[in-house]
Amino acid sequence: MNYLSANIRGAGDPMKADHIKELKRKNNINFIAIQETQFTDSSKLKVNTFWDNSNFESESVAAMGRSGGLLNIWDPTVFSRKSSISNRFNLATIGELINGGGEINVVNVYAPHDINLKKDLWVELTSLMTTYNGAWILMGDFNCVREPCERKNSKFNSQMAESFNQFICLVALSEYTMLGCSFTHRSDDGKRFSKIDRMLVCPSFLSKWPSAVLTGLQRYRSDNRPLLLTCNDVRFGIPPFQFFNS
Repeated sequence: MNYLSANIRGAGDPMKADHIKELKRKNNINFIAIQETQFTDSSKLKVNTFWDNSNFESESVAAMGRSGGLLNIWDPTVFSRKSSISNRFNLATIGELINGGGEINVVNVYAPHDINLKKDLWVELTSLMTTYNGAWILMGDFNCVREPCERKNSKFNSQMAESFNQFICLVALSEYTMLGCSFTHRSDDGKRFSKIDRMLVCPSFLSKWPSAVLTGLQRYRSDNRPLLLTCNDVRFGIPPFQFFNS
């Protein structure tokens, strides 16, 4: 299954929806996690505009005013949802891969800026991951960096980073090396950069897809880069083979 995570800063722009749909088509994406829909009434979200003509299922969390809003969309022929758990800052879709692929849980995250609310979110996610079985992948905008080199031209908050790293260590999450860029967020004035968008996976996910590829894609009408995790095996045809008469 291939995953796309995108903070789009408003789902009402049809050009953004077309862009996500094109990324889905080009990269054979099976699960899309969108942050900052900014829709206080999720029933008004035109979810089909983010997907192609194939079947899909979805679930969402409404925004609070102009802040937040989460949307998960997936291919039901690849992933089957069993249940979901959500609040303002995360949307967990609990399920399994079709045809015996095993249990897998996808969490869409849009973390708050406040450090105390962040700590509450880490506790909640820890509890969630110890409650349900299966592999885990957490993706989205964590509004936090892990080390000073993940910020440029902005202040590093060591207390916030320590809390984030403690959570990652406690639940044994890992990251794939990100290709395509060093930073995922750019300030509106174009001067400050940070790596706040990420995908975190548990050991069983990593062992099942050790060669998965994480790519930071180009920004489009947002200050955040979409992230693409490609887990499907890539086939390059029959390996070349030749006899040498020597």
